[in-house]
Amino acid sequence: AIGSSLRPLKQLQQITLSFAGTQVGDAGAVAISNNLQGLEQLQEIFLYFGDSEVADAGAAAIGSSLRPLKQLQQITLSFAGTQVGDAGAVAISNNLQGLEQLQEIFLYFGDSEVADAGAAAIGSSLR
Repeated sequence: AIGSSLRPLKQLQQITLSFAGTQVGDAGAVAISNNLQGLEQLQEIFLYFGDSEVADAGAAAIGSSLRPLKQLQQITLSFAGTQVGDAGAVAISNNLQGLEQLQEIFLYFGDSEVADAGAAAIGSSLR
């Protein structure tokens, strides 16, 4: 329901959603991501999934929703304490490229399943 309520908010410039400590999983993250893509005026996005049930598929969906948001200046994503691993981190990193207005990125993966490959992908996307 939250995801679909975003659709008519075409002029939205900032969004903060926290699902920390909830049972939201990949299906919920996918629903949110499907509706973020139409928010082309978005400049700041803060999404907190810490200690939720989100894993790689949800993180990948959130990552793919970022690519069309060309006005983004700040991204904060928290997947701390989740089951997100290297595949999710790689998917996010692949979608950071091309966001030329981006000025600040905050990514939190503490106590997740992200290892060397995910960290390397995030690092290489910052070049």
